[in-house]
Amino acid sequence: MGFMIDHWDFNASPAIQQPLDDSKLQPNHWYHCERMNPDLRSWLLNNGIPDSTVEHLLADETRPSFHQYDTDNFMLILRGINMNSNDTPENMLSVRILYYNGTLISTRKIPSRSILEIRQALEKQKGPNDLSELLLQIIDGLSNKIDLYLEDIDAAINAFDINDSTTHDAIDTQKALLRIKRFIRPQLYAIRDFSESETSPMQQHEHHAHYALNNITRINETIDFYLGELDLMRDEIRHLHDEQVNQNSYLFTVVAAIFLPTSFLTGLLGINIGGIPGTENPSAFLWFCLGLLVIFGAEIWLLRYLKFFNKN
Repeated sequence: MGFMIDHWDFNASPAIQQPLDDSKLQPNHWYHCERMNPDLRSWLLNNGIPDSTVEHLLADETRPSFHQYDTDNFMLILRGINMNSNDTPENMLSVRILYYNGTLISTRKIPSRSILEIRQALEKQKGPNDLSELLLQIIDGLSNKIDLYLEDIDAAINAFDINDSTTHDAIDTQKALLRIKRFIRPQLYAIRDFSESETSPMQQHEHHAHYALNNITRINETIDFYLGELDLMRDEIRHLHDEQVNQNSYLFTVVAAIFLPTSFLTGLLGINIGGIPGTENPSAFLWFCLGLLVIFGAEIWLLRYLKFFNKN
């Protein structure tokens, strides 16, 4: 069975790893499967799982949600940070969990580091002791990986300098958080509905489920806080940019004011008609330049007197 990635029997403690060729679902077993394998659909249908449930479990696009069919049957769809080296974290992976008549079936398209760590712990006989604990450890693992990613976001935000033009990287960080928030907000609702349900796993680990709910609630609040920080940073950058533009415009205005009288005089003397004073005097050009310097000095004194150079 090429679609089956791992198979564990939780009837014993610790759990026992099973062969990957089991064609019939068994109670208290965990089947971790490759969602894109075409053989998975027929295997699920042959084990009596309703067609509508199979369609939902294998759908191409889903958002985090919780669907309870009865006390022994439900589906929980979650999202996690993509920690694979060939992808970006905000391209979140999907983990879909079906609890059907005491059997836990999980499917994935992209490998999840959280589930890999649980499988490695089971191999060392240090993993969960039952399916309920397994399910909650999957939820906790996904949330913990989001926490690790948010620690990197926090470090990046603290490293930003609003006086540095390269701080436009803050926009990329904000976009990444928005893409994550798109799934984390409905994930909060999914885990809340799961923690408040009356399913079999919940009856055994109610307090742990409430902890998972508090954890995802805190993550949502942290993302909102970081988005607020980035919005404030963008406003400060925009304010500093506008202030710099205003200062440059003011400087150009002062320079233009200084050169306006001299430009008028040089333009006036540049016309090619008779009657220009000093045309017969060889010292006229020198006296004219000295006159311009006097005008420059008088203008600068006047601007200083009016405190133009002290304005922001």
